[in-house]
Amino acid sequence: MMKAVTVAALLASMAVTTIAQAQTYKWQDDFCSMQGYFDSKKYTAKQIENSHYVLDQLNTLNLEIRHTPQSVAEMKQLSNKDLEALNIEYAQVKNKVEKLKVVPQVQKSKQDLLKTIDGEYTTNKLVLLAYVNPAEAIKQSPAMCKTYIEPLLQSESAVQNRWRKAVEEGIKESAKDYADDPDLIKSQRKLAMDRYQEEKATNASFYAKQDLISYHFNNCLVNTAYRLDSEDVFKDSQKLNKALFGKSFKQMCDEP
Repeated sequence: MMKAVTVAALLASMAVTTIAQAQTYKWQDDFCSMQGYFDSKKYTAKQIENSHYVLDQLNTLNLEIRHTPQSVAEMKQLSNKDLEALNIEYAQVKNKVEKLKVVPQVQKSKQDLLKTIDGEYTTNKLVLLAYVNPAEAIKQSPAMCKTYIEPLLQSESAVQNRWRKAVEEGIKESAKDYADDPDLIKSQRKLAMDRYQEEKATNASFYAKQDLISYHFNNCLVNTAYRLDSEDVFKDSQKLNKALFGKSFKQMCDEP
């Protein structure tokens, strides 16, 4: 009888301990509310929060965009001070991520985020340099991207020619998305050329430089930078929630 009582007491004690270890974690995004129970002996709520933050940041920009001047005055104001501000922001953002304590399943994603931030920084730095010190930007840029800014060290005529060529290249590239619709290709080409002609008539020198640097050069750099596919990040998020919360995970979303 004593042995049965002892076993029963032990089982009751284990049940209480298990309940104490299983804590509820709740969070939400723009459309959904989520919750689940996690083992507090393995993780803390802060680790989970940090882990979700890391995965969220892999799908967005981490550094402020400072390099799209909207006027001649703004373009002239770009200077080494903007580069210094970028350096400070980069150091702060990277340091914040490096200090985050995450669950073991997100350690690789944390390293991916650090690489992504490095890529954003390099892109922003080179675009700013293209305005402030194009010779240095050319030295540091990938070969496939420097073609957009090399004319900046040549002549205004070279800049204008490269701008027109870049516009044509953009039209051809976008046409691939609707190759089976010739009418749409024609209308999109007209829109692009109308914009080009309008900008050329308004201020050819300003818009050529802005378009070559902040659009074409920037996009080329973005395409060479490290970044994970958003679908892979989404799958990693699902795997994380399954690992942390198991069958207790619940999600409620607003109707679209």
